[in-house]
Amino acid sequence: ALPISSAIQSIMEKKGLILGWHQRYLLDDTEDTIHKNEIKPQTAADKRKNWWDYHKVHVLLVALAIAVVGYFIYSVTSKTEPDYTITVMTQYTVPSDLQTDIQELFEKYADDRNGDGKTYVAMNFCRFNTSGTSEFETSELQASFVKFATDASAGDSMIFAYDDASYKYLDQDDLEGFFGPVDGTDNDYYLWKDIPALNNLELNHYNEEGATKESVLSVLGELKVAVRTEDGAAFKKQEKIDYRNDSVKLYERLLNDAPANTEN
Repeated sequence: ALPISSAIQSIMEKKGLILGWHQRYLLDDTEDTIHKNEIKPQTAADKRKNWWDYHKVHVLLVALAIAVVGYFIYSVTSKTEPDYTITVMTQYTVPSDLQTDIQELFEKYADDRNGDGKTYVAMNFCRFNTSGTSEFETSELQASFVKFATDASAGDSMIFAYDDASYKYLDQDDLEGFFGPVDGTDNDYYLWKDIPALNNLELNHYNEEGATKESVLSVLGELKVAVRTEDGAAFKKQEKIDYRNDSVKLYERLLNDAPANTEN
């Protein structure tokens, strides 16, 4: 029999051989296989491609952020300030092309208040479809009210064109007295069809099949056109008082069909 120490040494040697075999099988061979299949950039082009594969998402996000900031800066610095803002409130949708035709009509009678060399009238269209029941129509109604309330609070619009349905809806918030006479009469408003200038509407953009100037004016003709009274927090500023006075002059030019002596 082998001495105990020799027996232990023999067992350890055998186990060492087994361990060594396993190390070769599990570590050495596998490690060699992994190293053989590893993709290592060899050229500058390979390195650039490898870098792009790992960083392209970050680069795209940074580029997008720069584009958004750039657009915001551009929109602020290049924004044209309107000489006038006019609000149109109807229970029906006014097509965007027709909105442009209406805008161009008002610009013929507006003047260059801010002295930037051109006449620009911004249009604020609000749809008050009080008969709608869908979620979209309800949201649209709420959005239109917010647009009107924001405009009224800031004093952006002094001239309004509206139908009875819109006025009735807004009158729930005490719109009484919001409009008033401006020509020495008791008329708080004139109908669109009774204002000579507004009957000069030309359909240069709106070309829906079957639509004619007469058919469009027959719908717009029932709108009431009025000037806001000089009342409210907005008129604490002299600039708003001056703006309303100029809007009254624009309103009078519409009534007298007297285009402004300016070039758009």
